[in-house]
Amino acid sequence: MAHLSPAGILRSTITTFVNLLVGVALVAVSAVLLAMLAPDGRLDVDAYKAATPCAAAPAADVAGTAASAECLWTQEFTVSAISMKQTRSESMSAVLTGPDGDRWRTRYSSAGPVLDGLDEGDRVTGTVWRGRLTEIAAGGDSQRTHAYPADMRTRALIGALVMMPSGLLMTALCTWRLSRRRSTPEATPGMVATLGLAYAFFCAGLLSPVAVAGMEEEKAWPVAAVWLPMAALLTAGARYYVKRKRVSADGDGLTGGPPAEGPAHASGAPR
Repeated sequence: MAHLSPAGILRSTITTFVNLLVGVALVAVSAVLLAMLAPDGRLDVDAYKAATPCAAAPAADVAGTAASAECLWTQEFTVSAISMKQTRSESMSAVLTGPDGDRWRTRYSSAGPVLDGLDEGDRVTGTVWRGRLTEIAAGGDSQRTHAYPADMRTRALIGALVMMPSGLLMTALCTWRLSRRRSTPEATPGMVATLGLAYAFFCAGLLSPVAVAGMEEEKAWPVAAVWLPMAALLTAGARYYVKRKRVSADGDGLTGGPPAEGPAHASGAPR
């Protein structure tokens, strides 16, 4: 499927234009995420960290009304069920039963430090905020549930890191290619390497959050710390590819291929 290679894509006006649209879309989505989520993306996290312990049990904490649950309420729960199975569509979970008999299904992104040490019947201390069970604690350790307030600013920054570099490269490259199509019918090694680098950047961006998925708190800098070395290696590889292609082309130009057999050679005349 040579047409799906960077050189094959750039050989066709249609596929080049489609890649241009993809690049523009990646840049646009990144910009929208940053504009919408970055300014106020930490409001819930900051509110949670600033919340004080409740003086008494919130009257409507089970119903989940925010007005009665701005404070942090802690209470004992009994572990009723545990599932350590984790797939793309299913997270590790535990069912916790409160003193009043209410059952809370909680989900987790990792096994530790609390969940993997629990068995059915064990007791844990749960923290409830705005009607959501946000943390559990046992044996001196605590662990966040999926209901813990999300840092949407960090998620927007990570999303932009995944999409923006590849989108900018793809947009610039495809615009360059379409504008030079008549003067340069065949894509240059630099064009091919740039498109390949754009796709490689996107894949590296997808892998970077996975590499730090076990961290308790979402932060953008560990993702960037993983992505940047990969991006540097990929860029060096792209430069090496272009250099090899140019050296190969220069070598072909110098040799010019085998000499054509002229009339003198055909008649057996001395050289």
